[in-house]
Amino acid sequence: MSLSVIIMAGGIGKRMKSAKVKVLHPLLGKPIVSYVVETVRELSPDRTVLVYGKSGSNIKRLFSDIEYAFQPEPLGTGDAVKKGMETLADISGDVIILSGDVPLLSEGTLRNLIDVHLSQNNTVTILTTRMKNPYGYGRIVRDGERILRIVEEVDADDSIRAIDEINTGVYIFKIQALRDSLNKLQPNNKQKEYYLTDIIGILREQAFRIGGYIAEESECKGINTRKDISVLTKILLMRVFDKLYNNGVTIEMPDTTYIESEVEIGKDTVIEPSCVIKGNTKIGSGVVIGAFSYLEDAIITDGKVIPPYTHIKGENG
Repeated sequence: MSLSVIIMAGGIGKRMKSAKVKVLHPLLGKPIVSYVVETVRELSPDRTVLVYGKSGSNIKRLFSDIEYAFQPEPLGTGDAVKKGMETLADISGDVIILSGDVPLLSEGTLRNLIDVHLSQNNTVTILTTRMKNPYGYGRIVRDGERILRIVEEVDADDSIRAIDEINTGVYIFKIQALRDSLNKLQPNNKQKEYYLTDIIGILREQAFRIGGYIAEESECKGINTRKDISVLTKILLMRVFDKLYNNGVTIEMPDTTYIESEVEIGKDTVIEPSCVIKGNTKIGSGVVIGAFSYLEDAIITDGKVIPPYTHIKGENG
């Protein structure tokens, strides 16, 4: 199959209260959008296009192996995808649409989405999940197993808000059907924006097959606020710690320890309480990192004992 990907990253993230574009905020040492791009790379798509807005030109400095499309005004997800599709004007096949602010999504889940899409011969397959508190998310409206439409929170009535299945903002479309439907979108909503979700209703009216794949909620958490960054940082820290544990590293008090995702640590190394280890730090085997130490872009050779309260930045130890 021919597979392309569009990553929507044009939103300014008003709730972040920041001059910086939301997806450029750091999450465990890397911009939020980096996690999404890295996961997409694992799929080896034919083309990847990232859609950025007028405040997000710095995103183009991050990745040299993908294409970019510019969204001059934040006119909604439908408009963002339309800009991305203009870059993909000469292709056919299928296209995955996802947001640049959902960093926990795994390659395995995306492959499952693709498999469902192809096996059911769907025109579009929507990645959904169930949430105990779905406030703020678009709800999936079904008739039995059939997906009828997606209703945004701002446009929902009480009966729709009671639905716990939500749209994650991730889809896979047959490209030609998406291209045709984008031309039919209208800003008929309170926000006066072009909603990509309205395409579901357009396709339903034409009797196209609309499917869904329900993912684990833990993978579908998006980032909209500073608090969301803190919540997802804790989740990603646990992933980093689990990888280190499996590689033979001891972390004496993980609740007090911060280790970024690019850090490398050898077996039989002990990390004492309240350490911060950042950047491209590389720590050998059989090392002891004393309590309250700060390491950034440091290289620590095998067998070293780093005393408590040590500060090393960009130096060999």
